[in-house]
Amino acid sequence: MMEPMIGILRNENPESSQKWEQACKDLKIEYDVIDITRNDWLERSSGKPYSFFLTKPPGEIERYKILYDERLYVLNKILGYKVFPSYEECLIYENKKMLSYFLKAKNIPHPNTSVFYDFDEAYEYISNVELPIVAKTSIGAAGCGVKILHNLSEAKIYLRTAFKGNGIRKRFGPNRVTGNPKKWISKAIIYPGMLKKKWKQYIERYKDSQRGYVILQEFIEHDFEWRVARIGESYFAYKKMRVNEKASGAKNIVFENPPLDILEFVRKISDENDIRCAAFDIFVSKRGNLINEVQTLFGHIKDHILEVDGVPGRYVYNENDWVFEPGCHFNINESYNYRLKTALDYYSRGLL
Repeated sequence: MMEPMIGILRNENPESSQKWEQACKDLKIEYDVIDITRNDWLERSSGKPYSFFLTKPPGEIERYKILYDERLYVLNKILGYKVFPSYEECLIYENKKMLSYFLKAKNIPHPNTSVFYDFDEAYEYISNVELPIVAKTSIGAAGCGVKILHNLSEAKIYLRTAFKGNGIRKRFGPNRVTGNPKKWISKAIIYPGMLKKKWKQYIERYKDSQRGYVILQEFIEHDFEWRVARIGESYFAYKKMRVNEKASGAKNIVFENPPLDILEFVRKISDENDIRCAAFDIFVSKRGNLINEVQTLFGHIKDHILEVDGVPGRYVYNENDWVFEPGCHFNINESYNYRLKTALDYYSRGLL
């Protein structure tokens, strides 16, 4: 087989392709970066005989998410280009409406989630549902856009803002759970250019209000979520501990030996739905394991994302048994190198 030629489908953020680029350089793979937001995206994508495209769907601004999904659909479903992660995996990434439809249609255990486009229907729902409930914006990573509605008064204000006001706005500024003013000021002094760029991103994210619909989810009492990541046939897991009311976005992680039933839960669901590159955030509840989020692309703050008895590594499922393999190399470059190795393996075996 000829050496593969790869196209990286960058989103609106000029830096969004960097991890994929680094992976291609490390593995000595030829690549081009294509800005999918440009008007000439289709000409650029079809300009060379690319073996497959590496995807990087956005997770901040809804209009760019819609743009990315639409254009990826044309490339993959209409023109037949191979993409990794898959179109379906990208579609449910940072689209909480679509994810809720997907989980419900597939009968996958998850917190009960309702999407309302009608004010009166939503008002009737909050008047009768058990509170608190969780309100979410459709797009918004790291806990951004998530609000706990503790009582009927808060819920009514939320609905009026969403349907009759200026819409639901996401967080302005950095994550207040994981940072503090002293740290932000220090970074601003050291990296003034970064501050200017970040400030522009904060404004654009804040202006991207969600109006005309709401996503309301059952509140699941929890102290942590399990994050279980699958990349190809490798599995990784750690706990995301709650800070205040939320575990998402808190970046307070704890390594514990993951229960094998959690890995098995993810393996079966991902096998049945052809999900080969994603992280699953899971509540352990009285009703059993419930999927809260599915993130096809995810970063990590440590150089590894699984420990067993304090040893970094991965799990693989081999001959009806879970086998632990030690090593930190699986998660180099925030696991993008291993994602690329997985994509190349799938391509060589005709599985893309």
